[in-house]
Amino acid sequence: MKKVIAYVNTLRVHWLVHELQKIGIDEIMVVEYFKPTSQISRLELRCGNNWVDKVRDIIHDIGTTGNACDHYFEVQDLSPDDKSIFPNFYQ
Repeated sequence: MKKVIAYVNTLRVHWLVHELQKIGIDEIMVVEYFKPTSQISRLELRCGNNWVDKVRDIIHDIGTTGNACDHYFEVQDLSPDDKSIFPNFYQ
């Protein structure tokens, strides 16, 4: 199991989440950061080891505006026994 962290252009988040949901990613946490000169969003999600390349392709293709260096992608190992990376707001 992997944890994917990506920083992407905020304007692309809607389309990016839609494409990730199409391949079965059902939990995505998005945090948006705004400054007068920039907007960036941090996405976190969990996926199986075999999905990392597909997630990377989607983030590279959909989550960017085509400008050089406008996204970042990181993968971390997770144990299958680890609890959700997302806070549980509904308890």
